[in-house]
Amino acid sequence: MNFHPIAAADLGATLGGIAFWTVLLAGWVALFVATIVSIVRAGLSRRSLTRWILLVALAPGIGILLWFAAGRCQPCTG
Repeated sequence: MNFHPIAAADLGATLGGIAFWTVLLAGWVALFVATIVSIVRAGLSRRSLTRWILLVALAPGIGILLWFAAGRCQPCTG
């Protein structure tokens, strides 16, 4: 079976693209899960816990950024 050289090059680019997006998606899922775990372990009130989880689930990009920038208590007092 003979493959056309352009088809072989396209296959390499396609597989490279699939690998890139798979790694990117896996990283995003890992960051999402790490954020949810961090929220659950933060010792927040039930209301705050629910609000943070909803924010991260409904607006994951901004929710994750907000949680790690402002949501975690630095030295949790109380």
